[in-house]
Amino acid sequence: MTNMSKMPYPMPKKFPSNLERLGYRSYNWIENRTWPIRPHLFVGFTLIGSAAQLRDFADVTIESVLKSLMISTVSTYSATFILRKFLKYFYFSYKAYLFENPKKPSIRTKLWGILRMILLKLAPPKLNSCDYLLPNLPLPALKNTVDQYIESMKYILTEEEHDQLVKDADNFLSNEGKTLQRFAWIMHKFKDNYVTSFWEKYIYFAGRYPVLINSSVAQCTMYGESGLLQPYQIARLIYIEAIGNLALDKQVGYKPIGDGLMSTRHYKNIYNGSRIPGKEYDHFQWNKPSRHVVLVHRGTWYKVDICDEKRNIYSVDQIAKIISEAITRNDKSTGSLAKIAALTTDRRTEWCENREKFFLKNPKNKRLLEIIETAMFVMSADDQLKWDVKTSADLSAYMKDMLAGDGINRWADKTMNYAVDSTGRAGATGEHSPCDGAELDHLCENVLFADKCVMREPSKEEQFEAMKWSEKDLKTVKLAEKLDFELVEGLGNEIERCYDNHKKAIDDLHVSSVVFKDFGKGRVKKCGISPDGFVQMALQLAIYRDQEKFVLTYEPGSVRFFANTRTETLRPVTKTSCDFVKAMMDQTVSRETRRDLLRQACGAHVANCKNVMIGNGIDRHLFVLCVLAKGFGYESKFLDHYSNQKWILSTSNIPNMTNQVDEDNDEKYIMTGASFGAVAQDGYGVCYRFGGNRAILVHVTSYHSSEKTDSDRFMGYLREAFHSLADLFETETNNNK
Repeated sequence: MTNMSKMPYPMPKKFPSNLERLGYRSYNWIENRTWPIRPHLFVGFTLIGSAAQLRDFADVTIESVLKSLMISTVSTYSATFILRKFLKYFYFSYKAYLFENPKKPSIRTKLWGILRMILLKLAPPKLNSCDYLLPNLPLPALKNTVDQYIESMKYILTEEEHDQLVKDADNFLSNEGKTLQRFAWIMHKFKDNYVTSFWEKYIYFAGRYPVLINSSVAQCTMYGESGLLQPYQIARLIYIEAIGNLALDKQVGYKPIGDGLMSTRHYKNIYNGSRIPGKEYDHFQWNKPSRHVVLVHRGTWYKVDICDEKRNIYSVDQIAKIISEAITRNDKSTGSLAKIAALTTDRRTEWCENREKFFLKNPKNKRLLEIIETAMFVMSADDQLKWDVKTSADLSAYMKDMLAGDGINRWADKTMNYAVDSTGRAGATGEHSPCDGAELDHLCENVLFADKCVMREPSKEEQFEAMKWSEKDLKTVKLAEKLDFELVEGLGNEIERCYDNHKKAIDDLHVSSVVFKDFGKGRVKKCGISPDGFVQMALQLAIYRDQEKFVLTYEPGSVRFFANTRTETLRPVTKTSCDFVKAMMDQTVSRETRRDLLRQACGAHVANCKNVMIGNGIDRHLFVLCVLAKGFGYESKFLDHYSNQKWILSTSNIPNMTNQVDEDNDEKYIMTGASFGAVAQDGYGVCYRFGGNRAILVHVTSYHSSEKTDSDRFMGYLREAFHSLADLFETETNNNK
């Protein structure tokens, strides 16, 4: 069934007991605080040191043993502590190599590289081994942040507006800015990350808007068709994710990002947890690894166990039997109860009130709610007809469904809602608050690799045979348990209200998706420019043609080199990007000049990326100052201006986290990527990724209710821009063939 040597996760036979889990979590707790000294080495050094103090065994007493152990433990830990501090401040903090020519590194970079090879050879880190060694996110100088912000807005504002911004900035620097910066400095000194707690509370958990579309992300499967029947594909995904969940808990299987140089603090939130609505602020509820998932089919919810009472993990065939039986039952919910998940699509305060009224105050519904909120994840068996994602119209409809669901088949609070349609095509809807796209991408790449590249694909006959029940199966495999909610007074009306509102939101969402197969990353690299820079400059050209002006543009930047980080903002609109776009709009400018300007713009974009990576971004700093100003009652025209700006063009590049799937090997292995809703009502949301050297996959969102935007129109401009940019290098690339 599988190629064991290539599976990204270990394949345990049993779900760990509480005692076993305590054992490996205790080991990892020590590992994460003593690396690069392994826990067994730490204990060994401690015992050797203790034994060295007890040379005369004739005089050994309990007191002498305890004394020697204490002295040896303190000595060993002190040495480990000093080593870890050296690594934190001289190894993990070193970033100069980012700005050097990789072919001509400096002496210091060479020494750093040698140390890295030694560490990886002698003590290869586990997923979270280095998390406590990462440096704290630096606090930028106030004037540098303000100056950079003013510069970035020069190309968005009118001259009069920009002059006023400069005056407000000068006043801010002379007055309230100094005090707010002192408060930020105090936070910076007492927290490993002065941004993250504020970011999660005020950007995610304070939002009262519905989660789906506004905060959720769509994570989708491969471009090729599935050869698996729906129940069997569901079973495979459940099995892969069950062992993936345990691998993450054990800190194995998931390779540390950047060999331990990047933060992995939020990986633990991928499985088992749930966002809990609050009256003013939500919060994330983390749960220990769950023994069950929740299946939804035609509005009916089921609890599906992944192991038996003796903790034996079910095989794919056994899970397939459970799924097949559940989706063919004649016990489907009807009426309002078939739409009960619509309650989670409501505004957060209203969902909080309904959760308390209809679930927490009703013993039966409370137990069923707990089953959902503590589940590993939600799995939806959808009834859609075949999606031919090779057509733009169907791919757009598919991505829209993955982003918004249908009001019945997504429990919006869960971090992951998988969905498998009637043909076996699989995708997912992710809740964004507990983790970022990188973690979800890592998860999806592992799943896709295991499912498509490692596990054997049985024939249809074999799958049908596997789903048949035998007498032995009836005794050893537990059937799915229907979650039979109680329709209490007032619940039906609230469900219908939420369902109707979400259907309106779905109808308003405009998604345009394209698998651009004319060329991919390979051709862009031959042009000698950054692939991400290429797409960002194409986006700038497209939005200028669409809106006839430059607009505030958001791209998430990585700051994972620092502890407990989420994201920073990379602002693609620069002087060089604007100069390039203007040249492309001016027919009198030569191709050579346009090509040079594109290179300069992409070079500036790469430089900005690197500056953000080392903590020199401006947006999270300004965000924290805004929060502090509001909390301490300070008035600031400058900060008000910053907080009221809308990201008209919000973009995201989906990275390849593992490189496990060779997308150049076969078209069917291209991953279709992700999507998210536009941030501004009159704006666009653009998510893109390179499908190896074969394709660029782009998903554009906007809202039909806006008269200023049209996703199909913008996609047309973007496709033209891809060709326009690539054609600037046509002669050069032909000469390089």
